[in-house]
Amino acid sequence: MASCSSNPDEIDRLSALPDEVLITILSLLPNCTASRTSVLSRRFRHLWKNSPSVDLTIKFFNYFRRKTFVAMATSAILSRTSSNPLPRLHLEIGNPLQCNTTDSFISSLLLHAHSLRLRHLIIDGLCFFESILHAVFSISTLESLSILIIPEMTFPSTIAFTRLKSLSINLTKLNSTQFQGLLSQLCCLEDLQLYVSAGIVCLSSRTIKRLELLLFDTSPEPYSLGLSMPSLEFLSFKNFEAHENLPHIHGDIPFIRKAVVTLESLHQKHIPAIAQFLNCISHVEELSLDLEEHMLGDYPFHVLMEPGKEVPTFPNLKHLDVNICFHESNFEAVVTMLHHCPVLESLKLHHKSSDMCGVKRGKRNAWRSKLPRNSDDLPLAGIFEVFL
Repeated sequence: MASCSSNPDEIDRLSALPDEVLITILSLLPNCTASRTSVLSRRFRHLWKNSPSVDLTIKFFNYFRRKTFVAMATSAILSRTSSNPLPRLHLEIGNPLQCNTTDSFISSLLLHAHSLRLRHLIIDGLCFFESILHAVFSISTLESLSILIIPEMTFPSTIAFTRLKSLSINLTKLNSTQFQGLLSQLCCLEDLQLYVSAGIVCLSSRTIKRLELLLFDTSPEPYSLGLSMPSLEFLSFKNFEAHENLPHIHGDIPFIRKAVVTLESLHQKHIPAIAQFLNCISHVEELSLDLEEHMLGDYPFHVLMEPGKEVPTFPNLKHLDVNICFHESNFEAVVTMLHHCPVLESLKLHHKSSDMCGVKRGKRNAWRSKLPRNSDDLPLAGIFEVFL
């Protein structure tokens, strides 16, 4: 025994670690992997069941997968007592759930997790059953929630989220009135990530400080998005290849300090929406713009401003990061914008090389970068940084 301990290569350092450290390590592994450590020794037999984080994948293609999931969920969650809390639960639903047994079992998991002081819940995949949704919305201990809901489902009339600070919700079709009713009950919400499609939407909250809007499947009809968030400090606005319309964003966000805008597949008809958004956030201190024109569409245009309209003044803007195709029109637009930034301290300009697929040969020169050239008389590559 002494000879073993004298040889550094033969020291069992893993067994020397305290249980708390081993449990932390096991919590970083998927549950199906962590559970396999139970065969290592008697000490490891039940360690994985004490993990503060549980990840379960639900894929019921056959009886054996169902049986395995039930056994895993029972060991990891249902067999726990209040002395062994469960701070985090991640459920990944790999295919639509199609039976009441599954519905009731998932609901029982959530209700038991509530008794274990669950604080962070993630549900990946469609939540198909009303009872599951009601079980989720009854967990008063939650501090963060990420969930995808199908359009036909309705929120419970009574929400138990008295501690919820972070919400990520994916609505394939937004019912503005219903969702606003939910927001009005979230008195502690500070961070909202919202996946929305088209519709006339008004979002109101006095507590939200960070808002991420992700748009997809936009409507061919113009629509608007109103924001009434007096505490908002950070706004991220992103679309997913919108070939139709962008929402006209307007509202009351007087304390916004930073905005990140990422828009793809832009056409000339999107300019009014972009210009209105810039007016809405004109008092930011930090602004990041990543804009990409649709290369199969219009001739290069001023993507940052609406022709014939005044450019907004950015009285507080100190840091500007612009990532666009700096063809002549966009270069002129950025120069004009800079004249309306009186306190600017740093500037980053990054030329996005346009995808020339579909662009007529005679128009290719129009898409080339007009950024300043370096000492070798070649276009500046990567980021052009200026500190004022």
